[in-house]
This record gives sequence, structure tokens and C-alpha cells, in this order.
Amino acid sequence: MKIPTYLQKYAVDIKENDPDYNGLTSLYIQSSNKEQWFEIYYYGELYNGYITGTEPTFCNMKVIAKSIESKEEILLFDATEYGYNGMFCDGHSKEEKKNRPLTKLDVPASRIKLAIGYGIDYEEEKEDFDFDENGHVILIDDRRITWQNLQHDGFDWLYILLIDKNGDELEVVNEELA
Repeated sequence: MKIPTYLQKYAVDIKENDPDYNGLTSLYIQSSNKEQWFEIYYYGELYNGYITGTEPTFCNMKVIAKSIESKEEILLFDATEYGYNGMFCDGHSKEEKKNRPLTKLDVPASRIKLAIGYGIDYEEEKEDFDFDENGHVILIDDRRITWQNLQHDGFDWLYILLIDKNGDELEVVNEELA
């Protein structure tokens, strides 16, 4: 089952080929203490209610969930590190990655649901990638990852939905990443 590596220990209620999300993989987030209510912090801009990146590249968004109880922070998405574009197309300096102050999203505490798309056939395109002497894939920022991690972290679509105490959903991220 494909789930981004950085979310694997937080993902629950995972559905592959979820019919509610056009066949994407869906999952909910819970903290290490099994908490499911979070505040959302982000780097980027709000555009028509959606979190987006900022100029000049618009591919620098970062979204963090912070547990209401324990204050544990969970990375939901970092456009400079994950997703196909962040791994192969849009390079960012270390300074640029560090200099992204977070803003609290003005919504009530929420449960978090993600829907993640894996439409790239990496096996078919394997010859197009660069590998180091250890067989690791070389990313645009010179990070090296395993072939398996590429297939988990190189997703090409991401939705982040917030679900309030009444069960109402608010979509805050809807990004094509390839």
C-alpha cells in the first residue's frame, strides 16, 4: 500500500482506490498518542480558501497539523520535499526551505483526511531517473532516496480536508504535483 513515508506512522483508516476520491488513496491522521483533533499551520497564501505556495515559484507550500492535546506536530505536506514536482522539478535552496514561517489557519479544531494520487508509473519510466552508486534515486536538490521511497513520496495529487465536530468537510489543499 502506497502512503508517503513521512505519514506512515500517523495514517489510519486507509482506503486504496477510494471511490469517494476518484480512486485515490485516502487516509486520516492521528498523533502518536492516537489523538485526532488538530490545528493547522501553513506557509503559503490563502487563495479562495485554499492554501497555495507563494511567489515567485508557488511551489513552496508547507502544511503542519498540531495536536490539540499533546501539541505534537505532524507534517502533512512540504512542496519543497515531496510530490513529484518537489522531488524532480522545483529546486529550492536550504535557506529558502528554512525561511518559511508558519501561520495558523483560522478554522476550528479538525480531524484531517488526505487523498493522495499515484498516477505515475515509475517502473515504466525507471530509465529516465538518475541513480547514485548505491542505487538510490538522485533528486533535484541532490537528496538520495531509495526506489521504494520514491514510489511512496513521489505522488502526483494531494487533497487535504478538514472535518469539524459536526462532520462538515472543508477542503484546504487541492494540488496537482506533476
